Amino acid sequence: MKTSTRNRIRRVGIYVRISDDREGGGLGVKRQEDDCRLLAASLGWTVVDVYVDNDVSAADRRKVRKNYRRMLAEIENEHIDAIVSWHPDRLYRQPAELEELILLVERHKTEIKTTTAGELDLNTPTGRFIARTLGSVAKFEVEHKQERILRKVEELVAAGKIHNSGHRAFGYDRQFDGEGPRRKILGESVNEVEARWIVRWADRALAGEKLHSLVMDAIDNSVKTTTGGDWSYQGMRSMLMSARISGRKEHKGVIKGKAVWPAIITPEKSDALRALLRERSVEHKAEFGERDSTALKYALSGLVRCTCKVPHTVGAHCSCKDEGRQHHRMSTGQRGDKAMALYTCRRDGGGCGGRTIQIPDLEPLVEKLLFKRLEEIEVSAEENVDDPRPALEAKLARWEKRKEELEDELLDGDRPAREIQDAIDKLNQRMADARRRSAEYGVRANLTEISANELRKAWADYSVPRKQSVYRGLIREILVHPAPRPYNVWHPDRVEVFWK
Repeated sequence: MKTSTRNRIRRVGIYVRISDDREGGGLGVKRQEDDCRLLAASLGWTVVDVYVDNDVSAADRRKVRKNYRRMLAEIENEHIDAIVSWHPDRLYRQPAELEELILLVERHKTEIKTTTAGELDLNTPTGRFIARTLGSVAKFEVEHKQERILRKVEELVAAGKIHNSGHRAFGYDRQFDGEGPRRKILGESVNEVEARWIVRWADRALAGEKLHSLVMDAIDNSVKTTTGGDWSYQGMRSMLMSARISGRKEHKGVIKGKAVWPAIITPEKSDALRALLRERSVEHKAEFGERDSTALKYALSGLVRCTCKVPHTVGAHCSCKDEGRQHHRMSTGQRGDKAMALYTCRRDGGGCGGRTIQIPDLEPLVEKLLFKRLEEIEVSAEENVDDPRPALEAKLARWEKRKEELEDELLDGDRPAREIQDAIDKLNQRMADARRRSAEYGVRANLTEISANELRKAWADYSVPRKQSVYRGLIREILVHPAPRPYNVWHPDRVEVFWK
C-alpha cells in the first residue's frame, strides 16, 4: 500500500547557487548549505543530496545549471520529494524556469522551503501568484543589473581601461588587488618574453608568411597560450589582428582609441597587419573555402593559375570567373610515366584537365624573375619613390569621418535610407582597398629591407614557408599559358608573373 505523501518522511535535496564567486573558494555556497541543513534538521527532514552550482548565473540562459537540471530529474524519478534552498531566487531568475518548476512540483506534490523567505508553495494558486510576482521582481533586477553592466563596459571602452574579466592577454602581465580568481585588476605591464614572440610573428606575417607557419613556429618552440594550450590558426589570427597589442582599445571590432596598457607593436604596424590578414582571409575563403590554411609542399603553391577559357566537355562551362576568380588554380601532382612534380589544371576543379607545367622548370625561372624584380625595387628606392602610406592614411581618416556623418544622417532620416546606405557601402569599399594597398606596400617594404644580392646568397637555406612568404608578398599570381610546339621542350615564355 502506497504511503500518503503528506505523512511520509521528507527526502530533501538542498539546492545552493551563487552567481559570482568572488572569494574563489565556494564559501558563499557553503554558507547557504549550512543554513539549509539547519532548516531541514528543524523540520525533521532527511537530506539525501546537495546540488551545488557555484559561480553560475541563473539569469544567463546560455549557461546550463547542470546540478539544477540533475535535481529536477531526481524529483521526476522520485529520488527526492522536497527542496530546501536559501532564497527563491537561488532556484530561478527567469519566468520560463519558474513555469517549468511549477509543472514538475504540481505533478509530484513537491514541497519547497527557503531559509530567508519561508515556504514556497507552488501547489496552490496563491503560492504560484506569489512565486510569479517574486520572479517578475527578480527578472527586473537582472535586467537592471545588465543595463548597469553594459553602461560600465561603455565607460571602460571610452576610457580605454581594462575589463575585470577574461583570461590574461598573451604578451601582458596583470597586477591585482586582493586574492582569488575575481580579484580586481589594477593594471597591465608588458611580459617581455611573450612580447618578443608577438613582435617576431607580426614581422613574419607582414613579410607574407602564412599563419599556419607561425602556429608551427609556436608549437615547435613550446610557446603556449595564456591558458596553457597550444596555439591554433584562429588563436594566432585573433591575437595578431587585435588592436590590443598596439596599445589601443577595441570593442566589437572597432578601435576606440588609446588604451591604458602599453603597446608591443606600433599602431602603424598593427593597422598594416590587420588589413593584410583581413584581405588574406577573404582571398583564402574564395580560394579554399572555410577550412584552415595548411602548410604547402612547394614554394609557389597557391599562386600558379591556368589561363584556360573554354569548356572542356560538351555542355560544360568554364568556371574560372566564378566568385571573382579570373583563372583556375593549378594543383600539384606527379607525372605518371616518371617521378616528376607538376602543376596541373584539374578537371575536377572546373579547369581544362590537360595543361601541366613541371615544377623543376618553373621554380628556377620564378626565382630568377624574383631577384630581377627586387633589383628594380632597389633602383626605385634609390630614386626616392614616395611612400604612398601617409597619403592613404589621410584618405582613410577623411573617409572615416565622412562615414560617421552618413551614419548620423541615416539615423536622422532626412534622406532616403537606401541612398545613404549606398554611399556608406561605396566608402567601405574604398577604405578596404586603401587598407589593402597600404598593407601590400608594407609587405614589400619589409621584404626589400634585405638586398637582392643578400637574398640570392641566403635563398638556398630558406625553408619552404619562408620562400612562400617572400613570393606571396610580391606576387599576385603566376599564369601558365598553352605550350607551343615542340611540346617536349621547355618554353619559359609560357609563364607570366603578375607583381603586386
